[in-house]
Amino acid sequence: MKKLAYVLSISLLMLASSCNDDSNAIETSAVEITFDNRIAANQDLTLGTTVYVNQNNESVVTNELKYIISNLALTQDNGAVFEYPKDDSYFVINEENASSLTLSLTGIPVGNYTQISFGIGVDQSKYPLDGGVLNFIPTAEEAGMLWTWAAGYKFIKFEGTYTPQGGTEAPFVIHVGSHGQNLDNYKFVTLPLANTLNITTGNTASVTVAAYIQNIIDATNQIKFEETSDIQVDPVNAPRIATNLETTFSAH
Repeated sequence: MKKLAYVLSISLLMLASSCNDDSNAIETSAVEITFDNRIAANQDLTLGTTVYVNQNNESVVTNELKYIISNLALTQDNGAVFEYPKDDSYFVINEENASSLTLSLTGIPVGNYTQISFGIGVDQSKYPLDGGVLNFIPTAEEAGMLWTWAAGYKFIKFEGTYTPQGGTEAPFVIHVGSHGQNLDNYKFVTLPLANTLNITTGNTASVTVAAYIQNIIDATNQIKFEETSDIQVDPVNAPRIATNLETTFSAH
């Protein structure tokens, strides 16, 4: 009987070991996504200093640039899509804070990735301010990216000064977000990667997303600050800015 009990014990241990075998578990690694805010591909951005001329011949200086990135996803060359956990997928990119420009993501399945996707702002499923993003709300509030608890988030804060040709300098303010279901300015973009992003075990891959901020006011829609320099809860111009944001980013 003792021998039989011993054999049964060994068998159970082998079975337990088999059940706990992680050989079929998905291998994961890490990736860093760095946002490089620029005026254009050939012109860097320095807050309070860099001057560029928009298509309406207004000289523009950027003093503040912040925006919300959310719902990050990566697409492999075989079409498989990995969505980063949504409740951890909300970030404020703040040009003034260098540490905010790089997002360090872990738990990414190893593989070869050809596309990156993300939301600009916060989607309707999180309105009014949803409990699922409670961990993000203090971050947004500290960055000045909340209007009120009921009104929701500012998806982008873009502020500075403009000088019309032959005119005098004046301030501009662009704060765009959604306001309930009546004014939904959330956008989701998918960007092809110029080169395949190889995520391998034990290594941290990296990708750079350039944001060409001249497109915020000079893209599908042209904004003339001399006519409208304060765009906030604006049912006409806020959606125009949101449409421009879809053309602002490029992945490298």
